[in-house]
Amino acid sequence: MLAEETVGTAAKPTAAKASRQAGGQEPGQNRQSQRLDGLDVLRGAAVGAVLLGHSWPGLFQGAGIVGVIVFFVLSGYLITGVLLRDIERHRKVRYGRFYAHRAFRLLPALISFLGIYAIVELTADVLGDRSKGIIGYTLLAGFGYLKDLPLPFDVSMAIGPLWTLAVEEQFYLVWPALLVVALRKNRQWRLIGWSAAVIFALMTASVLGMLILAPHLHSLVYALPTTWGLGLIVGSALRLYRVRVFRWFSGPRLRKAGLFGSIVVLASLVFFPKANESPAFFFVGGPLAMAAAAVLVVLAASRSQAMPSWTRPLQLLGTVSYAAYLWNYVVILWLNGGSTADLPPLVSVAAILLTLLVAVISWHTVEKLGRIGRDRFDTVYQAKAGSRS
Repeated sequence: MLAEETVGTAAKPTAAKASRQAGGQEPGQNRQSQRLDGLDVLRGAAVGAVLLGHSWPGLFQGAGIVGVIVFFVLSGYLITGVLLRDIERHRKVRYGRFYAHRAFRLLPALISFLGIYAIVELTADVLGDRSKGIIGYTLLAGFGYLKDLPLPFDVSMAIGPLWTLAVEEQFYLVWPALLVVALRKNRQWRLIGWSAAVIFALMTASVLGMLILAPHLHSLVYALPTTWGLGLIVGSALRLYRVRVFRWFSGPRLRKAGLFGSIVVLASLVFFPKANESPAFFFVGGPLAMAAAAVLVVLAASRSQAMPSWTRPLQLLGTVSYAAYLWNYVVILWLNGGSTADLPPLVSVAAILLTLLVAVISWHTVEKLGRIGRDRFDTVYQAKAGSRS
């Protein structure tokens, strides 16, 4: 666990200025749940794209990665906001509390997912993982957030989607400390610029290496944190400069144009052929999707009115998006005999319905326990902090 790093006295105005852009009640925010309905709609659309990509991969060839890119931009925006509020109030990032909150949010659903996977494969061996002797390795990669990295052992297809969670958690091991240092020296713009440049350079080197030296390694390059980490940087930049960015989209005509243009871009990329192995998508489609996702995040986060009632299904889907993302791929594998090829329409529809059922159950059971645990942790944490002050 990283030690807590304080922001120096000289940095106090800088930290306060940056976090004023992140603090306070967001427009359109539900005060009781502290959730943004507009961002839940965006989450719902993102996980919906992933479900389409998993269920009809031949038709929606770019849907999965488009949904993932939206999630990355959203994550960078929201988590950087959490960090900025911590710096505003405490002049430091409380690393213990930050990572504890991440654990309470992510681990309950992940533990139940990997636990049920292990039970099913140990008893029924639907995917042949028991016969291959890879269940233990799969659990190690899943719990260790290692699925995005080249590993010296084989793991199950069942945890394929966990590569995105690994990318996020590895990013958030280093981003809080970098953010504190940047705010202390009033160099947040340099942090964004250098981070984006480094990630883009590494991505370029990886993709060119794949094309020139080892075309068969595209699946490894695809999941590397350097390949799509730029989306997290884009979301973080939006949060750091949200007052300025919100001002850009304050006019109704520009908001409508941004909404329409972004939807058209993302909807078009959903059909991008072989997006997960195409250099054109890495260098053109991916950045376009990040830009469109950034516009949608700004529009959703700066919205002052309640979302239209017809978006309610997407809001609900966004609420359970984490578990839906975890479960959909393995549900398809189990229903289709371990394969995602040539999915019968009935299997695709059944997998989506079963995924949604499992996601709702997860939200109201294990994820609820995580929320309760987080609240109790905060009570104890604040009591200890009060006794030390």
